[in-house]
Amino acid sequence: MSHAVFVSYSSHDQATAAQVVAELEAAGIRCWIAPRDIKAGDVWAHAIVDAIAAARVFVLVFSAHANRSGHVLNELDAAVRRGATVIPVRIENVMPDRAMEYHLQSRHWLDVLEPNRPQGLANLKQAISTVLGDGSRRVDELTRIGPLPPPPQPPPRSVRRSRLPLLAALGVALLAMAGFGFWRLAAARAGPVFTPFDFRASTAGSEFRTTIRPTRLRFFEGPQQTPVFNQRRYGLRFTAAQTRYIYTEVTLELDPPGRPIYVPLACTIYGPTADNIEATFTLGNRIAGDASSWYNSYGWGRDPAGAWKPGSYRAECLYGQKVVARAGFEVLE
Repeated sequence: MSHAVFVSYSSHDQATAAQVVAELEAAGIRCWIAPRDIKAGDVWAHAIVDAIAAARVFVLVFSAHANRSGHVLNELDAAVRRGATVIPVRIENVMPDRAMEYHLQSRHWLDVLEPNRPQGLANLKQAISTVLGDGSRRVDELTRIGPLPPPPQPPPRSVRRSRLPLLAALGVALLAMAGFGFWRLAAARAGPVFTPFDFRASTAGSEFRTTIRPTRLRFFEGPQQTPVFNQRRYGLRFTAAQTRYIYTEVTLELDPPGRPIYVPLACTIYGPTADNIEATFTLGNRIAGDASSWYNSYGWGRDPAGAWKPGSYRAECLYGQKVVARAGFEVLE
């Protein structure tokens, strides 16, 4: 039986995601969720991409953990680009930020917060049924519209008269800033990392295997329309005021596979602080059967220029759970 809904979640929220799936499937709405629906021997990345492509609705179990998860962001990006109806389901009173906000700022969303979770799940079932059925009610009649509101602020604490705790806290903050500064510098100046990986695919009862070697990860600036190959100016330093989209280009080498293959790489750009995810996207490489090398690129940014903040960034591309290419770049004042 094919699924209608793909459920995306952080591993920290697995119990809540399982509850969402149980409620939907009890109402006859078939879901796909990892790792339950990944068959033995399947390549994880392929199974995820195929399941998202087959789903009509993408349910994002949104929390503070999901907000920082590169895997969740990659799944969301794939769903958006494939045209699925995205329904964020908020299980904690938190706001999306950076790349997550980029995708969710104009989406309709549902609260499934305690203690009103049963009603929230009922609303979710009704919203999905509306999307899948022929009813006249729209999803936005069942959901709120616009960005998530800020979480409630804790009451202010009383200020101690002694200045020693304040001075100690200031010292810790300065040390932390120095540490982040070192990380940023190291991320930009560290040499690129490339790791070969084994690719396999099964078709009509036969299994195909080969080793793919990432050999280059480059960056170039340009407009939203990807520049043609001979107009790309590669570099590791970009000026903030003049930078529109920064493109990440990955080159792969392999023995000619003899048949077309599809190799998805999940890429994330981190920066300018250690825990900040700036962008996430999937490079879907459809490699020709006679190819011994392949390159593909994806741009992230905004027109007009000026959206990129000065700082040091690093790009990482994964195949499944394995980092296969990593390199850094800088955006200057």
